[in-house]
Amino acid sequence: MPGKRKNDYIPQLPPEAAPPCHVAGCGEAGAYKAPKSREELHDYRWFCLEHVREHNRQWDFFAGFDSAQIESFIRDAVVGHRPTWSRESRIRRQQFQQLHDALYEFLYFGAKAPKPAPPLTARLRKALATLDMDYPCTKQQLKTRYRAMVKKHHPDVNKGNKQSEEKFKQVTAAYHALSEHIKSL
Repeated sequence: MPGKRKNDYIPQLPPEAAPPCHVAGCGEAGAYKAPKSREELHDYRWFCLEHVREHNRQWDFFAGFDSAQIESFIRDAVVGHRPTWSRESRIRRQQFQQLHDALYEFLYFGAKAPKPAPPLTARLRKALATLDMDYPCTKQQLKTRYRAMVKKHHPDVNKGNKQSEEKFKQVTAAYHALSEHIKSL
């Protein structure tokens, strides 16, 4: 942005309520605020329009920073310069799991909480989508869905239909992938 135009500056105070301009010898009203320094961003000096423009031209927030400090500032700016903690902390996961188990036992009159299903690979998610099933599923549910899909897309039923033949191959591969996964549990 090459520079601000006169109407880009909006005064923070009306001229009659503004203190005098911070620059010595200037008789204008200081209706525009500017931070005192990088360390005091919430403490302001009040300038007239001409002097606030001059201040903005000379202001360099990163003056005295080296490139590593600037990169660090940029990374911290993503989270608003607030501290963050790793979500994958093993201790926090254990504490969360203990709390979850205790609440489940309380709410369901002493029943043990079911173990969470392990995360699925992309291959297994694709297989579930091919068979139009939800996870977790039992071996019997898988077998029932597979038989229904095979009857619908079998090459003997759909003579010469290449799309149906391709879908049959996908259904068969999906069934074998999911049945191997269920056996391994």
